[in-house]
Amino acid sequence: MLFRIKSFFNLKLSIALLLFIGIQTNAQDNRSFQVFQFPANKIPTIDGNSEDWKIVPKNYVVGMDQLWDDSGKQPKVDPKNLDISVKVGWVKGLNRLYFLYEAYDDYWDFSLPGLHNDTFELIVDADQSGGPFIDRFHPNPNLTNTMDAYFSYHGVHAQNYHIFTPAVEKDWTMVWGSQPWIKNLPYANASYHYDFKPGQGGKLTLEFWITPFDYAGNDPSRAIHRSLLGNNRL
Repeated sequence: MLFRIKSFFNLKLSIALLLFIGIQTNAQDNRSFQVFQFPANKIPTIDGNSEDWKIVPKNYVVGMDQLWDDSGKQPKVDPKNLDISVKVGWVKGLNRLYFLYEAYDDYWDFSLPGLHNDTFELIVDADQSGGPFIDRFHPNPNLTNTMDAYFSYHGVHAQNYHIFTPAVEKDWTMVWGSQPWIKNLPYANASYHYDFKPGQGGKLTLEFWITPFDYAGNDPSRAIHRSLLGNNRL
């Protein structure tokens, strides 16, 4: 089963220690969700344990009532089949977005070593530049589907994480673009907790953080980080 949040995350940080997150899937959908600002002395430890997140109020949770099956295979949400909650946080002074992804699935698919895997997909367009970010949609038609387009454009202004849920004997995420370095420390970190085997049901807890970028090409030395500041939209 594939769960996707394939939209851009528009983030607004407010002075009142809140971050508002909007999931925009088309021009008509621009919802906003509260995202928690962790105090500096309670930064989540990335260990797959959700204990650090208990201070986050329930109204900060993005749950199944906000999601839908874009494959059209399921007429309505069935928590006995799939039940998901997502929390997002930040810490003043750190350019990191923290995520807690908790999911129950009646059948987890992660036995193969390649890209075939249950996945949580995340796309972050930190500076709201908008538009396509895939090489074949490069605005210069002479570069379409070329390696120049891939390295100069694919995932550069919006980063796309295909996060394996869970990952076994492979990286925690596949970055779809020319910047695979963004999935590693010091730019990201992740940890899981689960006790099921492939094909079984059960609950998965995934903690991770990523670094938002205004520009992230193949060369990390040229990257431009997005600073998370109060009253700043991403």
